[in-house]
Amino acid sequence: MLISIFKSNQKLVNGIVLLLTMVLWLPAFFIELEIELPRLITTELKWVDISMAILLIVGQSVYLNIIVNEYKLLKENSYLTSLMLMIFNSGNLFLLNLNQVIIANSFILIAFHQLLRMYKLKNNYVILFNAAFLTGIASLIYLPCIIYFVLIWITLSYTTTPKWRDFIISLLGLSIPLIYYFTYKFVFGSLNEFKISNNELAIFKVDWVDLSLFQQVFFALIITIFLPAFMGFLSSLNKSVVRVRKMLIVVILMFIIGLATLIVNGVDYLATFLMVSIPLAIISANFFQNIKRRWLAELICLSLLTILTLSYFS
Repeated sequence: MLISIFKSNQKLVNGIVLLLTMVLWLPAFFIELEIELPRLITTELKWVDISMAILLIVGQSVYLNIIVNEYKLLKENSYLTSLMLMIFNSGNLFLLNLNQVIIANSFILIAFHQLLRMYKLKNNYVILFNAAFLTGIASLIYLPCIIYFVLIWITLSYTTTPKWRDFIISLLGLSIPLIYYFTYKFVFGSLNEFKISNNELAIFKVDWVDLSLFQQVFFALIITIFLPAFMGFLSSLNKSVVRVRKMLIVVILMFIIGLATLIVNGVDYLATFLMVSIPLAIISANFFQNIKRRWLAELICLSLLTILTLSYFS
């Protein structure tokens, strides 16, 4: 049922995205976590935190779907990308909070849109600066996001014929938010308190053993789905025109580079899972769109949502 609804291209589905996100996040208002997450961003009002997180997820889901449809990253226009991103951002009870990655992903998503706009664009200085600047802001919110600056240079080299001026402009874009931040710290005398460690970059200090059986099954199912989904995504490269093929490769690179955050965030796999949720949503949407047996697609999606719901109360 859900796959059929989200396969349509009716704008009314945007309202269903909001409604389903609110339903999935409803337990967050009532369930108290047994493990404290001191690194979360909070307004000290739980309902405000959760409401803000819901609005961010819905906004990101709708915006990502617009990008995917605009650049024909999937064979047919649909809202499957919105559905996948929404499920991934609701995929664990520990994720049902306002956190740095959800906020940072808003800036990364806009930067990703800028990167796609660079294809064969002669005067791309403004777009390149914007992408780097947004990455810099995201890095201030969640430092491991700075790794996506590598994606900017790779995309620049892969989709255009770069000049030395392009690299300098992108460095300036990334540096400006960081310079303002360190200047602020210096002026107010708190620069000596600034330190970086893998342990401090970990938001969700949750081990695999801390997860319930249903939570573990949920991630195991996602990994199981991802393997054929990724292979199908690779096969779709050969069937796409050159412009789309290059953009699909950018999506793959975004996923691979996002995984590298495990190296710098103290192996915080939940935070990394949120980091790669954007490219993962596109890859998974392509998988569900290309399943020939609709009943099978519906069954897999229903299984995901059922296990997800059971994991909240286990």
